[in-house]
Amino acid sequence: MSRRDVAHLLRRVAANPTAEELDGFSGQLPDAVFLLLTEESPRYHEFEAELRPLEEAAVRSNAANAYRTWFMWRLVLSPCPLREWMTVFWLEYFGLGIERVADLALFDDVVRSMRRLALGDYHELPAAVLLHPAFLLNVRAPLNYRSDPSEQVGAAILRTCLGYREQDFSAQAGELARAFSGRFINRGRLRVSEFERDTGEKTILGRSKAFEAEDIPRLIAEDARAASWTARRLYRWFCCDTRMPSEEFLSPPAEQLRQNGSVAAAVRLILSSQWFFSEAVRRQKLRRPVEFAAALLRALKGRITLRTVTELTAMGQDILQPTTLDGWSEAGNYFSPLALIQRMNLAAKLVGTDENFGGGLARGAVETWGDDLPNALTDLMTDQAIPVEIGSRWEDLRARYAASSGDRERVAAAMIYLLAVSPVFQTA
Repeated sequence: MSRRDVAHLLRRVAANPTAEELDGFSGQLPDAVFLLLTEESPRYHEFEAELRPLEEAAVRSNAANAYRTWFMWRLVLSPCPLREWMTVFWLEYFGLGIERVADLALFDDVVRSMRRLALGDYHELPAAVLLHPAFLLNVRAPLNYRSDPSEQVGAAILRTCLGYREQDFSAQAGELARAFSGRFINRGRLRVSEFERDTGEKTILGRSKAFEAEDIPRLIAEDARAASWTARRLYRWFCCDTRMPSEEFLSPPAEQLRQNGSVAAAVRLILSSQWFFSEAVRRQKLRRPVEFAAALLRALKGRITLRTVTELTAMGQDILQPTTLDGWSEAGNYFSPLALIQRMNLAAKLVGTDENFGGGLARGAVETWGDDLPNALTDLMTDQAIPVEIGSRWEDLRARYAASSGDRERVAAAMIYLLAVSPVFQTA
């Protein structure tokens, strides 16, 4: 891969490349880079050992904002970034939200399961989520009586795991709800009442049997429509929000999921394809607020703070609360005039000296790259092509940076800000 290819890959799997990744991954094959991105290295285990106690303290204190902050740390600083962003993918896929679950300990528990299985066994993942008490709380169905099954359980499964729309539900939602009868959430724990179980025959996904909740994840994992829907969601996540490929392209990753159960293999098929590296896909994804902030902080090794995460939530994207069970709003919805002003304000705060937002981003960049700062910023943030609309302003700042001695930090902040709010940095 060329440096441009590496930058494109890292924008999609880790928000943005770092300078070390651009240097280290250039010239390697996509498969080799994929293995490096998914490897649970000693550095990754050290990172986990440092961060996990902080997450546990936030859970014990029921401090959701602190938990959000540590989650953002993972997205920006983890040595295994693909696993962390795939955890975000599964959060959106299942529509799990911290406010809907309303129990931080349960939410943390299901997130840990999703992180463990993020690139693992597709056959095991539905069970880890759908049979978890957090799922029933998330769909507002803590009580599931045999005489009054909660159809929202079935509707949520059909929407999230199979891609059904409401007009396609027919009797399926009710049959799935019957399978979950007898499951109750009491004080954060799942209680199963044998008396309230519906043991009658149910017809689900074309098969008839006395199915119970424990059978549903297996039926989903074996279903061709579910695998195709998941492959389509993966494609949208990594490639393009608007332009979908042919079923022929989606068939290999879908078969990997259904036959072999390997999420990693399915993702690798997408990320190593010629289509992924084609001009039709490059810069075709709009960055939501979290991706925008993570890209800037990861590129320049910024510090993640609670204020930054709070600001992102105020911009409309709570990283732990997909807008609906269908996920976050379409990326284009985050680009209204007001949203663009909020994005510009956040960029200014991140590159400024306010410690509440990390402080020192420009100072660190000057200390790291010195005279080569303009080239380094171009490399990391623009694919070595300064947009025409900011070209004259960029050249002016570049000249000022080269001529300055004691004012470099302020000029560097202006350069970073100019690139961060440019149209090219709003896309991945």
